[in-house]
Parts: sequence; structure tokens; C-alpha cells
Amino acid sequence: MLFTRGGVTPGCTVLVQGAGGGVGTAAITLASAAGARVWATARSEEKRERAERLGADQTFEAGGRLPERVDVVIETVGEATYSHSVRSLKPGGTLVVSGATTGDSPPAELRRIFFLQISVVGSTMGTRDELERLIRFCLEKDVRPIIDRVLPLDQARDGFEAMLCGSFVGKIVFTI
Repeated sequence: MLFTRGGVTPGCTVLVQGAGGGVGTAAITLASAAGARVWATARSEEKRERAERLGADQTFEAGGRLPERVDVVIETVGEATYSHSVRSLKPGGTLVVSGATTGDSPPAELRRIFFLQISVVGSTMGTRDELERLIRFCLEKDVRPIIDRVLPLDQARDGFEAMLCGSFVGKIVFTI
């Protein structure tokens, strides 16, 4: 999502929408470790502070005005942040979509996309080779996933409730 689909390289600016989620925290940590300038959005001050501790250079309220446009946006939220994501990109920038937790039918923003030559790419899973490179990168940079909590499967309801109300940062892991 970051390196292959988004083309993130050292020195570029990346905006991560939804800094508190598992994908968002991973994107912040990995992009920062790769030498990118990382900006992140989150609804709460607590999540913005946590994003800064993970490596975000600056954080903003969801939908907040940025100091300048960015090279790459990591979009996992969907309808609630999509327009902000498109409007945050520099001409020629890349919007990487890998989630739609708030809805999957935002306005397309087609004029902005073609006039500014924005690339919109989807991302789900990588290849085995990409996974091997990611593991090597994480080992070299001492990057580890952010785990909010580990719950037995019979407490899955509690985990899903935390996801629905946004009271977590990182991944919620269920065990058998």
C-alpha cells in the first residue's frame, strides 16, 4: 500500500487518514521509518498525540486544513474523509484506497482528479515477495505492529464495540 501502490519514498509527504486504526498506525510507523514526512488525521486529541508518538510529524483534526498539499494519501476511512483526501493531494499525487469504514460511495471528484492528474489506486494484500521485503524492513528498522488489546474470541463483542465507537488505537486481536 505505501511503497508499491503509493510509491512512498524518503522525503515525500504522506497524509494518513484515520490515524487510530490498525492500518493507519501501521502506515504512520512504516512511512516514518522509511524517511517520509508523515501527517495524520484523527478525531480525538488522544489519537493525534498517539500518532505523533508513532512517528507522525504533524497531526490534524479530521478534515482540517493542511499547511500544504501532499504527495500521497492513505485512505482507509471512506466517505467521511474521501473529499479531504482528494483535495489534499498535489498535482500528480496518489490516493491509495484500502478501506471504506464510513461508506463506499463518496463523490468522485472527477474534475479535480483529471485536472490535477491524480492517481487513485486500490490496495488490499501484497505479494509474497512484498511481504518478505516488509518483514526485512520491519526487522531492520525495529518496527512492530501496534496492538491495542488482545481479547479471547468469546469477548469479540467488546472488541467490535470498541471499533464502532473508535475507542482504540492500533489492532484489536482476537484469540481462540
